[in-house]
Amino acid sequence: MFMGCNATTKNKEDTWYLDSSCNNHMTENIDMFTSLDKSVKIDVILGNRNKVSVEDKGRINIVTKNG
Repeated sequence: MFMGCNATTKNKEDTWYLDSSCNNHMTENIDMFTSLDKSVKIDVILGNRNKVSVEDKGRINIVTKNG
């Protein structure tokens, strides 16, 4: 189980958009990515039916309490 939490922040780079079906998680902070495919350009529809444009797709490492 993975749970994400986002508090109110003034810095958009600290904001994550978590997809409840665990397919898409989005952030503006590209420094977090360990690999990045810059050829990806898609639109994603969020749970509230808003559409956002997404550029790039990659992987990040998440450290959990179990390592």
